[in-house]
Amino acid sequence: MILFYLLKNYYNLADSKTKILIIDDDLTLHHLIGRFLNYNGYNTEAVTDCATARKIIPKFQPNLIISDINLPDDTGLNLCEEMRQTDVMIIMLSSMTDNNYILEAFSRGADDYITKPFDLQILQARIAALLRRGNNNLVSFTNKKSISLDNLKIDFYRRQVVLNERPISLTALEFDLLYFLANNPNRVWDRAELISAIWQNENYAGDDRKVDIHIGRIRKKIGDGNGDCIKTVWGRGYMFELSSSNAVKLAN
Repeated sequence: MILFYLLKNYYNLADSKTKILIIDDDLTLHHLIGRFLNYNGYNTEAVTDCATARKIIPKFQPNLIISDINLPDDTGLNLCEEMRQTDVMIIMLSSMTDNNYILEAFSRGADDYITKPFDLQILQARIAALLRRGNNNLVSFTNKKSISLDNLKIDFYRRQVVLNERPISLTALEFDLLYFLANNPNRVWDRAELISAIWQNENYAGDDRKVDIHIGRIRKKIGDGNGDCIKTVWGRGYMFELSSSNAVKLAN
């Protein structure tokens, strides 16, 4: 059973401009989530199906979407995949705890996955962590610059990746992860460190596989299927490796 604690001072109130779209056909649950988030300063809209969500998204322009997977007219995973080309962050909700479902959600573009039942305070903490990462826009990263690596260019300020003179479509989270690794090369980062740096939350125990999923998607998109650029250091983590023949040129 969801624990509904209205402890207004437990977290700082959200910016009232932060918009969250809730998609769930369980009317009791989506009203409960909506009331809780409204009470804590968020601006919310709630719908019960994907068709209505697709109509309201261009008008409402949410910063974050909370969506159930099983919806009456479509799966939330399809909507999640459609939103991968935007900066909208997505939290998937589901009663399914099987790892295959969780991994598929991340592979389709989810930024987080929460299993039902859940505590609303935990949901709010996850929301705050995602929004903090998005609002900070990597301001916590030092030495912000654009990076040029052979035929791969990463433009920090435009948040754009170009491969062989062609733009590569990355989600906001994929860009953050790639940029972080490329801007901190030749150092092994374990999954916990990457989760803390990119998701900016240290309370993600058991979610290490999300890093693997996102690394795999980035490798596929930038043509690094063999891991020549983003190395897997078995038992430790990942490293963006630079060699004398693969030098990075930094642009001011």
